[in-house]
Amino acid sequence: NKSKVIINNIKNKNNLIHDKFLTYQNYFNHDLILNLNSLFLNSGYEITVTENQQLTIYILNNTKEKNSTIFQKNFIHCMKNSKVRIIEEYSSQILSNTNLVNFLNIDEEAHLNHYLIQRNAKKSSLQLTSYANCKKNSQYKQSTINIANSSIRNHHYANLLGENVFADLDGIFFSSTDQIVDNKTHINHNFPNSESNQCYKGILTGNARASYLSKTFVDKIAQKTEAYQLSKGILLSDESSFYSKPELKIFADDVKCSHGSTIGPIDQDLLFYLRSRGLSKKQSISLLIKSFFNNIISNYNQKNVLEKFNYYSNIWLKQNNI
Repeated sequence: NKSKVIINNIKNKNNLIHDKFLTYQNYFNHDLILNLNSLFLNSGYEITVTENQQLTIYILNNTKEKNSTIFQKNFIHCMKNSKVRIIEEYSSQILSNTNLVNFLNIDEEAHLNHYLIQRNAKKSSLQLTSYANCKKNSQYKQSTINIANSSIRNHHYANLLGENVFADLDGIFFSSTDQIVDNKTHINHNFPNSESNQCYKGILTGNARASYLSKTFVDKIAQKTEAYQLSKGILLSDESSFYSKPELKIFADDVKCSHGSTIGPIDQDLLFYLRSRGLSKKQSISLLIKSFFNNIISNYNQKNVLEKFNYYSNIWLKQNNI
């Protein structure tokens, strides 16, 4: 229904790259992955949700051609007072690579909940980048759920361009064998009276390696800012490793900003308590892992997203004998 949503393909709208995508290029001058995406761009689309609409959009990214690389740019525009849920799933199962960039414009009074569900097979690598511009009185919530068997790069940015903006970038990731998981979030507060949260939690086992770089920038005019960062990782093997680096760059003096980071093995006291109540070691660890993510998944307001998380996380636990 074109009165609600308008979709264009970059192949049949020649000016789309020039008018929309290239205006963002300066944000990524030092990002090799983004430069490769621009150089070899071979696909992409534009989605515009018109004013005062309430929609749920499902997007499935599934590579069908073996030994191929997709270089894709997408532009998603939520117009004034729209309420949008996007459930975007990545499920490639063959030898391939995807380098994908989402640009999002969220107009005044608009709300966007964006769920990213990643469950690629081992040889289907993914580099996903997103950049959101959030206007006055808008809300943007992004939830990244990485239960893939491949190496994944998630780099996500949000630019707060008005007062009373709320931005929330949270992530969950599972990593095993020799996977590499690279996470990054970055939020810029450019106006006063706005709030942001960045929270990533991960479970690692085997020889997996992961990183999480989070950054909050607060401009000198962005008084009354509230910004929070949290990173937590559980290492289930001695060979796994997780590197976390939170950053605050604050030029205003009337703000509430904090960051925290913890990485370590399963709490042995909690494990002993559960086992003393009759649970096996495997059951206890499984329960602790699910409770570890609870503060994130309890905020999912989409039932089928929560069902997918429970289903695929149970498969991951079983595959890794947990």
